[in-house]
Amino acid sequence: MQTALVAGPVSVAVWQRDGIVRSQTSLKMASSRGLADRTLLKAFLGKGSAPTMVSSRPDRGMTMTPCASAVVTASSAGNTAAPSSTNAAKVSFYVFGWYAFNIMFNILNKSMLNIFPCPWFLSAFQLGASALFMCSLWATGLHPAPQVSGKLIKALFPVAFFHTVGHVSACVSFSQMAVSFAHVVKSAEPVLSVILAQVILKETYPYYVWLSLLPIIAGCSLAAMKEVSFVWGGFNNAMLSNVGMVLRNIYSKKYLGEYKNIDGTNMFALLSIISLVYTVPAAIYMEGIRGGTYQWGTMVAAAMDNVGGAAPFFRLLAATGLFYHLYNQVSYMVLDQGISPVTFSVGNTMKRVAVVVSSVIFFKNPVSAMNWIGSMIALLGTGLYSAAKQKAGNEAAAKKH
Repeated sequence: MQTALVAGPVSVAVWQRDGIVRSQTSLKMASSRGLADRTLLKAFLGKGSAPTMVSSRPDRGMTMTPCASAVVTASSAGNTAAPSSTNAAKVSFYVFGWYAFNIMFNILNKSMLNIFPCPWFLSAFQLGASALFMCSLWATGLHPAPQVSGKLIKALFPVAFFHTVGHVSACVSFSQMAVSFAHVVKSAEPVLSVILAQVILKETYPYYVWLSLLPIIAGCSLAAMKEVSFVWGGFNNAMLSNVGMVLRNIYSKKYLGEYKNIDGTNMFALLSIISLVYTVPAAIYMEGIRGGTYQWGTMVAAAMDNVGGAAPFFRLLAATGLFYHLYNQVSYMVLDQGISPVTFSVGNTMKRVAVVVSSVIFFKNPVSAMNWIGSMIALLGTGLYSAAKQKAGNEAAAKKH
């Protein structure tokens, strides 16, 4: 058996020991203020006009990556059966939904951050929405509830802490930089994964795994050179998100490996619930109350005025929570179809490419040739890394036999 970790931002799936992978529907942008497509947003905002930006930075990029995580068990690549034609059609359907939901989440979440720049609040809301959704499935019997023990809860707390760091930091980063560039920075997660796994878990990797990191580093560097929306705060938060997600994956292996009887969807729900416990008080401290003054009420009122009332504001807010859960849920459904780790990694890499391209089209971000070249090199580098990790895993397994 091998462990697969799936997330969010920028959902993340981790196969084997600590590899990672990170959504499509081409969406048209027609915003007069560089914000969201009026046609799309009116579906959520009602008759009010498309919102204007309240952030001090132009909409060259504030976005959000997927951040929820779960642990699921999967058969090793060598034991993965080839899908039948019927199953292939089902996988294709799920992958399409996975891409579409992830792109919708990123665009709606970015639009929400533009009118309501409170990433801590939004992170907590999304975790809460996902937890509420899963609790309703458990209560109605539509999904079997997990068997929870005190030992499991204790094991989940450190994992959920790092998941919280990764989720919130990503949202903060996406409130400061372009969606496209934030995802490019997020693609550097494998670099930290290899380094921290070697330091903490004492894992060693063959030379070709290390070489596979070079395109990621080079691509991110090239993309950053000409990035209009680049700010150090956004970059640092994106990297902090990478650290959080990598440590989440590492401590999942250490503490959750024995709980193979809990499926990925339920583990994701449990992590969301515990992460919510961490996030709510932190969000209140960071954004809700500053200098003894309640801030959220003022921010919500301003956002409502911006979008034309309470109904469109809460409709958009609810949509971010809905699509946050849906793209995570469907990613587990893809994994459940028995596809190989490499196939899933390639799918995740292409999903990130789709998110980058669709966000550039939707928000009309100014992108230079150097941005495109660097971004594609970095994103394709994540695919090479996944293949290299899979090869290393297969060789290690062969030596044991």
